[in-house]
Amino acid sequence: METHLEVKLRVRISANDVHYAGNLLDGAHIMKLFGDVATELTIRLDGDEGLLRAYENVEFLEPVYGGDFLEVVGKIIKVGNSSRKIIFEAFKIISSSNDPNQESACDLLESPILVAKAVGTSVVTKNKQRRKIQEMQ
Repeated sequence: METHLEVKLRVRISANDVHYAGNLLDGAHIMKLFGDVATELTIRLDGDEGLLRAYENVEFLEPVYGGDFLEVVGKIIKVGNSSRKIIFEAFKIISSSNDPNQESACDLLESPILVAKAVGTSVVTKNKQRRKIQEMQ
């Protein structure tokens, strides 16, 4: 069964989030955001957080730095008996200027930059599904 359920999460990457030299964010942080999006999707569809079981594919395409703002999008593209196939995309929508003379300066991007994408599967067992999927169609 197909559904068009989609959620968006917007976050600012803080200095506490960065992991590597040069104020660079680690890919694991983006995967955590993908997990948060998957959780909201299954709550909306099933009334339960479910469990992100596996990723088929994950690609990190552009660097993300402290001060950047991301919009993380998830969309359920296929619903099985207990599985929910999800596509994830993370876009940089505001970029830190990295100007040492203006530490708080940021740039609103004209076009979002795709920084990461993935395909994953969440599972909500039948006994935890609290909504009928037809209600969401």
